[in-house]
Amino acid sequence: MKVLKLVMIFLFLAVFHLGALGQEFAYELPKKTNQVKSPVLSLNGEWQFQFDKQSDWAPIQVPGEAVMQGYGIEHDKSFFYKRKFTLPKDFKGKKIVLRFDGVYSQATLSINGKVIRTHKGGFTRWETDISPYVNFDKENEVFLEVQDKLDDISYASGYAHHPIGGILRDVTLFATAVNSIHDFGVETDLDQHFKDAVLKLNYTLEEAQGVTVHYALYDSKNKLVPESEQQFVVNKGHNSNSFPIANPLKWDAEHPNLYRLDVKIKKDGNDTYAFSKAIGFREVKIVEDQMFVNGKPVKLRGANRHDVHPTLGRVSVPYYDSLDVKLFKDAHINFVRTSHYPPSERFVEFCNRYGIYVEVETAVCFVDTYRQKNYAPGATQNDPNHTDQYLSQCREMVNTFRTHPSVIIWSIGNESIYGSNFRKSWDLVKNADQTRPVIWSYPGSQSSDAKIYEILSMHYQDVNGNLTQFGKTTKGYEGHGIPALFDEWAHPACYTYQTLRDDPNIREFWGISMDMMWGRLFPTKGGLGGAIWGYVDDTFNIPQNLKKGTPFWNEFAKSAKPEGYQGHAVGYGEWGIVDMWRRLKPEFWSTKKAQSPIRILNEGKIVKKFSANKQILFDVYNRYDHTNLNEVKLAYTYEGRTKTIALPSIEPHAKGQFELPAEEWKEGSAVRLNFIDQDGRVVDTYEYYFGERPIDMPETSHKGKLKLVESKENFIIKGHNFEIPISKETGLIEGATTNGKVFIEKGPFLNMDVNLNHLTGAEVRKSANKYLIYDKDWKKTTVKCEIKDGIAFISIAGSYQGLQVYFDITIKQEGEMTTAYRTVGEPNGYLREIGVKYYMPDDLDHLKWKRDGYWNYYPEGEFAGNEGSVDLYKSKQANYGVKPTQGWDQDTHNYYYWSDRGARSENPLTNKAKSMKEHAFYYTLSSGKSSRVSVIAPKGDVACRIDRMEGEQVILFVNNKWDYPEIAWGNYCKTLEASPCNGAITLRF
Repeated sequence: MKVLKLVMIFLFLAVFHLGALGQEFAYELPKKTNQVKSPVLSLNGEWQFQFDKQSDWAPIQVPGEAVMQGYGIEHDKSFFYKRKFTLPKDFKGKKIVLRFDGVYSQATLSINGKVIRTHKGGFTRWETDISPYVNFDKENEVFLEVQDKLDDISYASGYAHHPIGGILRDVTLFATAVNSIHDFGVETDLDQHFKDAVLKLNYTLEEAQGVTVHYALYDSKNKLVPESEQQFVVNKGHNSNSFPIANPLKWDAEHPNLYRLDVKIKKDGNDTYAFSKAIGFREVKIVEDQMFVNGKPVKLRGANRHDVHPTLGRVSVPYYDSLDVKLFKDAHINFVRTSHYPPSERFVEFCNRYGIYVEVETAVCFVDTYRQKNYAPGATQNDPNHTDQYLSQCREMVNTFRTHPSVIIWSIGNESIYGSNFRKSWDLVKNADQTRPVIWSYPGSQSSDAKIYEILSMHYQDVNGNLTQFGKTTKGYEGHGIPALFDEWAHPACYTYQTLRDDPNIREFWGISMDMMWGRLFPTKGGLGGAIWGYVDDTFNIPQNLKKGTPFWNEFAKSAKPEGYQGHAVGYGEWGIVDMWRRLKPEFWSTKKAQSPIRILNEGKIVKKFSANKQILFDVYNRYDHTNLNEVKLAYTYEGRTKTIALPSIEPHAKGQFELPAEEWKEGSAVRLNFIDQDGRVVDTYEYYFGERPIDMPETSHKGKLKLVESKENFIIKGHNFEIPISKETGLIEGATTNGKVFIEKGPFLNMDVNLNHLTGAEVRKSANKYLIYDKDWKKTTVKCEIKDGIAFISIAGSYQGLQVYFDITIKQEGEMTTAYRTVGEPNGYLREIGVKYYMPDDLDHLKWKRDGYWNYYPEGEFAGNEGSVDLYKSKQANYGVKPTQGWDQDTHNYYYWSDRGARSENPLTNKAKSMKEHAFYYTLSSGKSSRVSVIAPKGDVACRIDRMEGEQVILFVNNKWDYPEIAWGNYCKTLEASPCNGAITLRF
C-alpha cells in the first residue's frame, strides 16, 4: 500500500510538473495584454535548417515540409531547426508562451540551450510557457530537434508516400497575463423549444486570488446583446460560468449566425488581458438513428480533406484554409471530415463563418491493419507505451476545437482495430465534452465492451447503401439503430492508372455514383450522410534534385503504379474533386449537381406537355435541412429576358411544386432556371427545352454519283470531291480524302477492351486481366467492293489472333459512311469499350460536339458539357512543380500518372479534348476553320474519344458500348456483357 501511495504521489507531481510547463494547457491568443503594445508575434518565415549533425545550416521556409524543400530526411533520424528572436521589452513580467500548431511527428524543444520538453504527434497544437528561459537583454534562440517516426500512430508519412517531417503549421509567440486562464470551453444550451439559450463558459486557473472574469456578447452588427454583460469571481481550479441569452439567432450550416464574445480578465480590479471567441448558438443531439441540429434532422453531404499545399506539402496556410471552405460551399458540401488528423484552428474558424459542419479526427490511423508493410503504427491499440500519445492528442484536439460551433463530431481514430487505448480515448473525450457525439472506425472490430461510438462509421458501401464491414452491416444506408455515416464513400477513380492516362472521362462518369448515393440516402431516416474520398488530390511534386539525402521513399513506399511510372511525384493518388492547386476537376461539377439542395424532379431536359401562355408546374424536392424554399428566389431566362419570382413555402426535406408564370412558350425554345439564395449565390441551374431539343447535325456538300475504280493495289470509291481507297492487301481504308484533305489514314480497326476477371473491388490498383485487340494482329481474309443503287458496299472479313471480325461498310454519294461490325469467338466479360477506331491525319486541331449529357445543365465551357468546342492542342502547360495558369481540363501533362515525362506523346492532347464524350449526337473534328469528319448518331447512342499515341499516331475511337467496370469502391458501373459484340458507326465527311 505504501508503494502504491508513493507511485500515486509521483504521478501527481509529474502531472503537476507537466502543467507547470504548460505542456497540456490550451491558452487563448490575447486580443489585448495590459501594457503590451502587440502581444502576438508570428515566428513563421525563414528558419535555419540542419539536415544532420554533419551538415551546415541553411535557410528553410516555416511552415513547410523538409522534403518539399529539398531535404531527403530519413525516418527516426534527427534533423534540426533553429531561429533567433528578440523579445519586446513590454513582454517582461508577462507569461510568454510559444505555440506550435503542428510539428511532425516528434519534437524536442530547447530555448537558449535549455531542453524544455518533447512533444509527440504532428497535427495538434502544443504550447509551452517559456517565461523562465528567455532573455530581454539579448537575442533568444528556439531550437527544435525533430524526427519523422516510422511507427507514428498517425501513419501520416505512410499515406503521403514520403516522410512529411518538419514544422507543418504556424509558430506563434505571445505574451499573456501571468494569471491567464486556460482550457477555455463554450457550450450553448438551448431550451426545449430551441428558442432561448444559456451560455456556459468553462475554464481553469491555478492562482485566482482577486481575479474576476468579464463577458460581453455582440451580434454580427457589433451591437451589444441585452443582458450579456456579466462578471464572475474566478475560483482556483475549474470554473463554470453561465448566463441566459434571450432568443439568439441560431447557428447551422445554412444560417451560420455568429456572435462575438469578448472576455476580459481582471485582477484586483485592474485589466490583465482580454480575448474574443466566435459563438454560434447550436445544439447537436442524437435521437435513435438521426442526428438533430437545433431540433431539425440533418443530412451530411461531405468530403474528406487533407492539408495539401502545392509546393510546401502537408502544410496549412491561410490561403488554402479559406479557399477550401469557399469551394466546399460552391460544391454544396456542408460537412468535412478532417482526415486523418485535426486541421488548423484557422480552417475551422472559416467553417464557423461560412457554415460547414466538421468532424474533427484525432491523428490515429490504420492501427493493426494490413497497411503495416512500410510504415507501421503497429498493434498499438493495447500498448501502454503508446497510451500517452493517444490521450495527449485527444486532449489537445478537444482543447483546441471545443468552442467552435462548426465542430459537431469527434472522431477518435480511422480504420483501426479496437483496443484499450481507444477506450481511454473515448473516456477522455466524453469526460471533456458531452455536447458532441463520437465516431470511430472500424466499429465492427469492437466485439465486446460498451460502445465507444454513437454514430456508425462505414466506408465504401455500394450505390444501394449495402455493406458488411467487420460484422457491421448496413442495408439501404441504415443499420444498427444509430445514425449511419459513410464518412468515406464515392471514391473517385485514381488507381485505374491506364484508364486515367487514356480517358479522363472516367472522372465525369463517377458523377453518376455520387448522384445515386446522395439521392438514395437522403430520403432514409437512419442514413446520416456521406463524405467523398476525397476533396483534394493527395499528390506531392517533390523537387527533382534534392539538396541533401536521397529519395529512398520511391522504393520504400512504392505505389502500385506500373514500373517506369514512379517518378518524382508521389502520393496516394489524384482522388480529389480539385487538384493540389485547387483547380476544379470534372468531379467538382458532379458533386455540386448531385448534392444540390434543390432537386427538380421532372426528368430529362424536355418539357413535353406545354401550351403557349400557360403556366408550367415543376415538381421539386427541398433537400435543405434548415431552409424553407421560400428563402430562395427563382430567376428564369426565356428568349433573352430574365425575370425573378418568389418560390412557395416548402419545408426542408419535403417535396412540392412551383409554378413558372405563363410565357409565349415555343417548340424548340429553351428556358433556364437559376435558383438564388439569400446571399446572392446561384444554388443550382436547370435548362429545359419545349417539345424537343434542336440538334443541328453536320451536313455534307458532296454531289454526284459514286464510281468504283480498281487498281492493282486498291479498290477506290470516288465521289464528288472525295476518294476512299480500300487496300486489297489489308482490306482497310487507307488515305481517304475529302476536298483534297485526308480524313481517314487507316481503318476501320476493331476496338475491344474487356475485363475478364473482375467488376469492382475495394481497391483496384492494377489493370484487370483483360482481353485486348491489337491493330498489328489484324489479318485480312477477304475484301469485296461494289456499287449498287448508287451506294457503295464494302465487305471485309479478317481476324485478330483467332477472333473473327466482319466489317460491312456502306458509302453514300453525299458523303456519309456507315461501318457495321460483328465478331465471332469473342470471350465474354465486362466490357470497357466496344466499337471501331480510325487512324486520323495529324493536322486535325479542333473538336466540337453535342451530346445528351448526364446532367440537365452544364455551364458553358464545362469539361464534358452537353455541347462544347475545344482545341486539341492549345495549352499553356506548366512545367513540373510550377503553378499552372490554366484550368485543369486544358492540361496535356500529368506528372503523377506519366512520371517525369508527363505524357505519352511529344504533342499530347488536352484532358478535355481526349476525354470520351458519351451519348454523342455528333462529334466533329476540324482543321483550321474547315470541318473534316463528323461522327453522327441522331439517337445519341455512341461515345467518342480521340488520342495521340506513343508513336504520334492520332486515333479516333467510336464506341457503341462502353463502361468503366474498373471504377471500384462500390461505385456505379453498367455491368455490360461484352457478348454479343456488334454495332454500327456513321461518319460524315
